[in-house]
Formats: sequence, structure tokens, C-alpha cells
Amino acid sequence: MENRVADLTTAEKLTTFALERPRIRRRRREPAIAPPVLPLFHCGAENGLVGYVGQLPPEVLLELARPLLMVGDPGMGKTSMAMHCGRRLSLCDVWNDEGEVTTAKALADRIIYHSATELARQFASAIDTKEMPAWRCHLDEVPILIVDDLHAVADKTPFQNELASRLDARDERARATIITCRRLPTEIRGLRPGLVSRTLPGLTVPMAAPTGTCRRVILRELMVGQLPNAQPDQIAMLDEGLESGLPVRALAAAVQQLSLNCRMNDGSIDESAIQSAIDQVGTRKNVSIGSITTAVARQLGVKSADIRSGSRRQAIVRARSLAMWLSRQMTDQSLSNIGDAFGGRDHSTVLHAIRKTDALLDDDVALRRAADQVTQRLIA
Repeated sequence: MENRVADLTTAEKLTTFALERPRIRRRRREPAIAPPVLPLFHCGAENGLVGYVGQLPPEVLLELARPLLMVGDPGMGKTSMAMHCGRRLSLCDVWNDEGEVTTAKALADRIIYHSATELARQFASAIDTKEMPAWRCHLDEVPILIVDDLHAVADKTPFQNELASRLDARDERARATIITCRRLPTEIRGLRPGLVSRTLPGLTVPMAAPTGTCRRVILRELMVGQLPNAQPDQIAMLDEGLESGLPVRALAAAVQQLSLNCRMNDGSIDESAIQSAIDQVGTRKNVSIGSITTAVARQLGVKSADIRSGSRRQAIVRARSLAMWLSRQMTDQSLSNIGDAFGGRDHSTVLHAIRKTDALLDDDVALRRAADQVTQRLIA
């Protein structure tokens, strides 16, 4: 683990450490877990508690993770930090049987990661197949359970009641549980009091957008990866032009936009390219879901009405999922509002489509090109 403190004033000291990532067993149909934007986690005073928790010894962290609740807006790094803490917890000696050799497989077997929606699907399946006792036993006994995006199951009351019971059982067995949620569970409409009360006894860690020196350091590291010739004054210009409160993923999008501008114009970084990237990122919230749907339909050669329909044709599902992903990236609309715009779909369906598209964009060159071209058309 790397732990560095920048040579700055006391108020601007930064904590930096390497993000550890466990090997997670996933079912084939589950979407890939998005990797962290950067391999290092940087935090200033705005995320001081996050930095502290992320470096705690595993045995101390185990006492707090019953459960450990990560709270923050999308893009703040909740999942990456949950995975980091899960990996550290897997190293606790308490999980070792006498004489056990701790292999990579043994460490992986100590952790279960699921989105809350996937866990809810497993719950429904266990009821249908009469495998509930085995499913409950598995969740109760696994050393470390990570439940991502708790807010996504606000409409699933039976599952919430079951999860509350499982959290009780895990606490009795001194098992570690890590939960991520967009807001405090008490603020999520639809979450049952019984579940809410069981998410709060442990440690709650709020995650905020980087500010000040921390944000400039993150922009510098992002620029090094895509624009290694960027000068300090150019990084400062980008930082000053971008609005406050942007999460790391939005900062990465700004740097990517700058890189794209430079490649498209076959030029170097200059004030015009930086201002263009700032303007384009700044206009994203003014893009409507309707305009995104129209642009995706035109790009992929389908009808807008089909994207909003219930069609399950592969080409339509692909276009619809991309439109949902872009709507999440380029607007401030909630998952429920996005679902309403695409034929009244449930917010968990929208979340699944977004996660699936995220995973595909890493390897599907044609889909990535379509996303870039639609984005360019919308923000031009």
C-alpha cells in the first residue's frame, strides 16, 4: 500500500493510496464491474474519512464493517472503495483455518459482490426453485458481502425484508458487510424502516466530489494518461473552467473530451481546445432524453418510436440501452425518469441496461464509436 502526503500547506494535504481490487466470482449474465478511473485514490479534506477508512488495518476495519455504508452521488467512487475495503477485509487472519494456505482462490472465495438488483433476482429465483435455505445459508456465512446500489431496490419490499434478516444474521456471525447507496437510506423513498435501521449501526462513510488541490492532482494524473505533453498552466485552465462538484468520472470525461478534440483537429493542446472541452462538458445537462433518443436512432438506423416501445429485437435493445446510458451520462434525470421516457420501464431495468452498456463499451468498438459520434452531435 502506498501512502503519500503532498508537500502542501496543512489545509491542502492529500492522502494517496493504491486501490486494491479483489478477484470476484460473477455469473456470466452479470455485467462487468467498472474498474476505477485511476489506480490510486486521492483525497483531501472533503474525503478525509474515506482516506482514513481505506488505510485501516483489516482487523480494525472488520469491527466497523457491520455494515460499512458508502454514500455518495454517482461517479464518486463508491464501488471502487467498496471493492478496495473488501479486498483488505479478505486478508483478516480471523478467516484462516488452522494450517490453511491463503491462495488467490481462497481470498476470492471469501467475498461475494452483487448489485442489489441482482441479489433481488436471486431471492426471487430461490423462492421459485425452493432453494431459499441454501441461498440464505450462503449469504449468512460468506465472510464478506458487498451489496452495491441499495437505492435500486426501493420498490422491492419482500426482498428488503429478507435482506434485513440476512444483515441481522451476518452481524450475529461477525461477518463483514459493505453497502453502497446514492443517499443515506433514511432519505431513500421506498426503503423499509426495518432495512434502513440495519444499515446504520456500523460506520457510514460519505463520499464527496474532489475539490481544490485534490481535484488538480486528479486532473493532472488523468492528463498524463491521455495527454502526456500537457503543461501545468493548461491543467490549471481546465480546472478553473470546469464547474465545481464534478465527480472523478466527470473529470475523466472532460479530459477525454479534450483528447478527442485534439485528435479530431490533429493539433496540440491550446486554449481553444480546452475551452471547447469545458463548454461541451458544461452543456451536457441541457441535453434532453428526447434529443438523445433521436440521435441514437439516426446513428444506429432504427426508429425512435421503436426505441421507446417494448420491442425485444436485438438491434432495438442495443439502441435503447445506448440511449439509456447516454441519458444517464448527459442529463441529470433520475433512473425512474429515464425509465418513464423509454416506455415506462422500471428503474432497475434502466440500471441493468446502463451497467451492461458500460461493460460493452470497453470491447465493442462499433458501439463506442456510435456513442462518441452521438455525443459529438448532441454537444456540437
